[in-house]
Amino acid sequence: MRYWLSILLVAVFASSAGCHREAAVTADGRTPVRAYLMLLNTKQVEYFSWAEATFEAQHPDIDIIIEQFPGSSLKDYEIKIRLRYASKQSPDIWVFRENALSEFVNLGLLAPAPPYIERIVQENSLNELIRQAPYFDGTCYGIVQLAAWQALYYNKEMFREAGLDPEQPPETWEEMMDYADKLTIRRPDGTIERAGLSLRKTGYKPGISEKWLTFFYSAGGTPFNEDGTESHFNSEAGHEATALYKEAMDRNIDAVEVEGDQQGFGQERVAMFIRELHVVDWMKVNYPDVEFGVAQIPKEDTTFSSGGAYPMVVSSESEHQEEAWRFLEFLMSDDVYARYAETMHEMPTLKSVAERPQFKNDPYLQVFINQPAYIPPKFPHDKRSLEILGAYLERFAYGHLSIEETLDRATEDINAHLQTNYARYHRNTNTAP
Repeated sequence: MRYWLSILLVAVFASSAGCHREAAVTADGRTPVRAYLMLLNTKQVEYFSWAEATFEAQHPDIDIIIEQFPGSSLKDYEIKIRLRYASKQSPDIWVFRENALSEFVNLGLLAPAPPYIERIVQENSLNELIRQAPYFDGTCYGIVQLAAWQALYYNKEMFREAGLDPEQPPETWEEMMDYADKLTIRRPDGTIERAGLSLRKTGYKPGISEKWLTFFYSAGGTPFNEDGTESHFNSEAGHEATALYKEAMDRNIDAVEVEGDQQGFGQERVAMFIRELHVVDWMKVNYPDVEFGVAQIPKEDTTFSSGGAYPMVVSSESEHQEEAWRFLEFLMSDDVYARYAETMHEMPTLKSVAERPQFKNDPYLQVFINQPAYIPPKFPHDKRSLEILGAYLERFAYGHLSIEETLDRATEDINAHLQTNYARYHRNTNTAP
């Protein structure tokens, strides 16, 4: 499916070169700007309805049209965007993760950002992950409204019960494993009643990989070579990260039978785990009596979290690019964006907003703001690589493969995929070096 959608994009690019959609105005003579967004909750819907009305009041000649994607799957959203381009109905504004955007950039389907947008990106981005996300080959193609990475969650009451200081979370892998051993409660038959540390081992395969990558990066790992034709998971860092998982299971700190992640943490069957910022709000709503803390990812060589950013972009096929960029400038102005970040309880991607009292005085948020996040690679096919890696890590967690077998087989399959898609992609776009 992905191959044929790539070919479809190539065909669209070839047929649209040198021609544009006919410009249009609404029945009342206003310029329409269509933003196609995946809105997952009523708060998002209400916010963008407010933003639409507020911007239009300031710009009565522009009609902002928020089109809501009817689903919650990023993969389905990406497919829909591709089909919109194929049918000459690409939205003026849309948003997606930076690695997936690289294919659209290479095919000339995104408009470069104007200087006033790039100035915001350069001067006011919270960190390097956010600053670099919209850039491809030195050109800025958007601005980041949403970004996410991980930190360590821990139950403070469980720390006290185990004789640990709840204000001193683990700072190294060794401390984390020693703490986890003390925090684990085992039944008489040896099975785990409470996991000291829950690691992502089963379920959604890219999610398994994303959590594992946090330890891989913290061990000094680099995931791919520069052009995305080879993976570096079968490396010293890859062995260290996978050995950490094996140690957790060998020491009976965690097991595949344990229901972990945020559900297990909320129900107090897990003492520590790593996850993104959204868990803070989720815990306050669903488990308000649980006393928990948030800390930086414990160090091996360093501390790094995997993560990603989602630039808002403008289609090169849009006949109303200037109006679209002005709406994005409005969305990322300090007061408007502060309203978004506070309403959604999201990580502020603007430095000036993050410094406002309501964000600066939030102890949970400050941990995430100060947590270094690894800047992910930018080529079209790393998502499938994470699916492959996650599948092998899950088999490893169930005891079907050794560390060496896991990394050897994952590397062989991932590299075959990367090299095939690299050749196929560059053949189709006629840009092979």
